Amino acid sequence: MPLTRIKCTDITEGVSYSSPVFFDDGKNMFLAPHQTAKKYHIKALTRWRVPFLVTAGHQELKSQVQNESPAAELETVEDFLDVEEIEEVEEL
Repeated sequence: MPLTRIKCTDITEGVSYSSPVFFDDGKNMFLAPHQTAKKYHIKALTRWRVPFLVTAGHQELKSQVQNESPAAELETVEDFLDVEEIEEVEEL
C-alpha cells in the first residue's frame, strides 16, 4: 500500500489516523492506529523539526476513533516529570 505524506503542520491536537503514522524513514512509529495526537506529540514534532510524517491510512473523524489504550487517558508526560524519587526500603 502506498504511503501518504502528512505535513507536520497538519498534525493537530485530537487528530488520528486509521493506520500507524511513521517518521519519514517509514520504520519508526509516531502514532499508533486510532491514537489521537496530544499536545506533547505536537511539541515534539516542533522541537525535533520534523517536516513530514507518513501513513498508509487516512485521517479519521473524531466519531470514527475507537477506544484508546488506557495509557492514552494519562496526562501529558511533562506532568510526570515532577514525581519525587522513591526512597529505598531497608531489608528486614
